[in-house]
Amino acid sequence: MFLFSSTVCLSALVSSRSRARRALLGAGALVAASAAVLPTTTLAQGQPFPSKPVTLLVPFPPGAATDAVARALAVPLAKQLGQQVVVENRAGAAGTLATAAMAQSSATDGHTVAIAPATIFRIPHLQKVPYDTMKDLTFIMNFSGYTFSLVLAESLGIKTVPEFISWAKANPGKVSIGASGSGSTGHIATHMLGQKSGTDLTFVPFKGGAEVLSAFVGGHINAVIDGGWAQIEKQGKGRVVMTFQDKRIPRLPNVPTARESGYDIVSISPIGLVGPKGMDPKAVRAWHDAMKAALADPAYKKLLELHDLEDAYMSGEDYQKLAARLWVDEKKNFEAIGMKTN
Repeated sequence: MFLFSSTVCLSALVSSRSRARRALLGAGALVAASAAVLPTTTLAQGQPFPSKPVTLLVPFPPGAATDAVARALAVPLAKQLGQQVVVENRAGAAGTLATAAMAQSSATDGHTVAIAPATIFRIPHLQKVPYDTMKDLTFIMNFSGYTFSLVLAESLGIKTVPEFISWAKANPGKVSIGASGSGSTGHIATHMLGQKSGTDLTFVPFKGGAEVLSAFVGGHINAVIDGGWAQIEKQGKGRVVMTFQDKRIPRLPNVPTARESGYDIVSISPIGLVGPKGMDPKAVRAWHDAMKAALADPAYKKLLELHDLEDAYMSGEDYQKLAARLWVDEKKNFEAIGMKTN
């Protein structure tokens, strides 16, 4: 069985198309703070926290599902922390630029943190990076997770996985599947599905989910294997024929998993909150408590439903354990599919 997480750089597979390493600095969004719910925290240095606006780095461009979630959370976070929350997009490098900024930061007061996709447990196995994922980050908490499915253009008229495989075999190299970044979960799922089904599938990388969906709706790609696909399915612009989750998605009980379809592929794609190494424990606690409270916000809950994202709270300690497990598993997965690791 292949068990993998979300988004990384596999330029060795489709190097000619790789655009995922370009950085895009999106516009930040300021969310006005109202009365604080949590009491003011005093850091080890004797300074109050937060003593100024805080920044939440987002690893994907504006318009992506992760960006929408971050902006929704910024409102209740501002209320909890009693300060403005600046949402700043750091897209590129398969979703790892935001985390890389944290891993290389010497500011441990906690006024800047980042949303981390599962890519951070994969890229360092494939290419040299100026940080150590497991040593240079503080794992604050996990709060969500992406769901991945094979979504086909309605115009294809394909309704089942066997039909898709037959069509792909009849059109080798002509079936295009898009996802966020070269080496993303969608990229690996495409590679594994092609490998296990004996089909020649072409992967097309994009900077983020918004670009993937735009290309799909515009007819530039035949299919999507990415997080945040729910919008096009609900609008009747795409048909979900298979999910790469461990179990069927409750909202789509008739859609089989990859395992049920004969392909032993399961994706795990946690979304967490991280800070720099040595982050003040009191700031860590303040972020954790504020974030946990924010997860109950109705607007955030609606976005989870809209994008079929998981509600997956996990404490900092448990998130750290998951990170350690994924760090080992990802390397094994690359070796299993013949990818050279560091």
